[in-house]
Amino acid sequence: MKRMKTTDGFVRRSNRRAEYDELAIRAQARNTTMTTPEEELINDIEASLSELDDSTPVDSTGEQQVSRRWERKHAKAEKPKSKKKIAKRVAIIVVLIIVAVAGYFGVKLLMAGNKVFKGNPLSMLMKNERLAEDENGRTNILIFGTSGYSMSEDAWDGAMLTDSIMVASVDQDKDDVYLMSLPRDLYVKNNCPTLGKTAGKLNEVFYCAYSKDKDEKAGAEALMLKSGEILGLKVQYYVHADWTALTQLVDAVGGVDVTIESSDPRGIYDSSTGIRYKNGEVAHLNGEKALALARARNHNYGDYGLAGGNYAREQNQQKILKALQQKALSAGTLSNPVAVNNMIDSLGNNLITDFESGHVKTLVGIASKITDAGNMHQLKFVDRGDNLPDLFESYKVNGSYLGEKPTAGVYDYSDIQAYVAQNLSSDPVKKEAATVDVLNGSGVAGLASKKADELGNKYTIGEIGNAPTETETAVTIYKLNDDKPKTVEALEKKYNVTAISGELSGYTTNADIVIVFGADSANSD
Repeated sequence: MKRMKTTDGFVRRSNRRAEYDELAIRAQARNTTMTTPEEELINDIEASLSELDDSTPVDSTGEQQVSRRWERKHAKAEKPKSKKKIAKRVAIIVVLIIVAVAGYFGVKLLMAGNKVFKGNPLSMLMKNERLAEDENGRTNILIFGTSGYSMSEDAWDGAMLTDSIMVASVDQDKDDVYLMSLPRDLYVKNNCPTLGKTAGKLNEVFYCAYSKDKDEKAGAEALMLKSGEILGLKVQYYVHADWTALTQLVDAVGGVDVTIESSDPRGIYDSSTGIRYKNGEVAHLNGEKALALARARNHNYGDYGLAGGNYAREQNQQKILKALQQKALSAGTLSNPVAVNNMIDSLGNNLITDFESGHVKTLVGIASKITDAGNMHQLKFVDRGDNLPDLFESYKVNGSYLGEKPTAGVYDYSDIQAYVAQNLSSDPVKKEAATVDVLNGSGVAGLASKKADELGNKYTIGEIGNAPTETETAVTIYKLNDDKPKTVEALEKKYNVTAISGELSGYTTNADIVIVFGADSANSD
């Protein structure tokens, strides 16, 4: 039995060898290179992995099956891989990579958006909601920064004071924006139990409302209301950022370029921040340098170039924001995945706002269109040029500095509101910002003040007093120049009279228009 088993094995091996020899002869006849059994195994594995769909069913005859496998395999060995097939596979890989990267950033954006914006984060991709607007068709956004390096109240003493306060007024249809910085030291009415006072600096308003219950929204809304009161605007939204947001965003876009502008021919030097630049120099700023320039205000002896102190600092802050906006939306930045990733991280970790998720596409669309410097305007309240007077000035009592105040007087924001309206209002009367003196020619006490109050919401009131002489005529309008035609037209229509060109006899003023209310006006009331 043992010998028979050996003989049977020998016979079977002989048959396989004969089959192999016969296949080799056939392969030589086809001019095909013969492979060893080991190579055959490797090739079979590769062919099975890459050509599963080309497999041939097994025939009932073993010889036919082996033969067809060999023919197919060696026929393929003769043909190089198709260039089209290679290109197709490479293209598929590239597409998969793009999809994976886009998916990664999409997820990151949704995660960051969930922290920054209110509502469903998917709305960032699906909705394009219009922003709320005021009566002039503008959206007003409070942008304020706390001076600490984190959103935590305990970052350092005074970290929750808002040392940067700015309002951006945006027209969604015209794609323009006006930037207005408010002095952090502006002396305002503010009931603040935390600090035990009813008036103080503007940069305390957020902290006073926030500190009661550590309520971010309460603090932001208090500052929105106060900023709107000063500017004569309805502020609809807010953005709260800490200093880390500025440094990280500037670094994420590879730095920004800012032109140094100073009234000092030497340029700018600030010992507190260590910055020193030549006048007219285009300074390339990384995050730390941008923060230093944003904070510099020449507080110490020997500093120069920022004579306006906080006002000069506010102007530099606006310039940095403009440069950052243009750089962040440039093609080079948006095509850089590392930059995009870093910007998303910075916004997610260092920004708080009351915008809804559905507003994101609208905001991005507006920001992408406001790339031309002509569409972004700085509305200055000091150093306005054209010999225009400053609208803020230092406020001292008995030689002690209390802060800044409107030039018109403490808590008197009329000139500031008129200046803002002149630039932002859709009302032609407000845009002309004519100064109107209101005089009492009736002899009835208090009439001029009463009439001035009636006009004050729309017109810029100058002097309120008595006319040189009394008159019976209800209303007389004196047009002192031809620069304010829309205002004169509106007043003529309001009182159904025709304005007189020329000055009122016995009365001198720098106003554009003088209105005298006589006895008939008092009687009609």
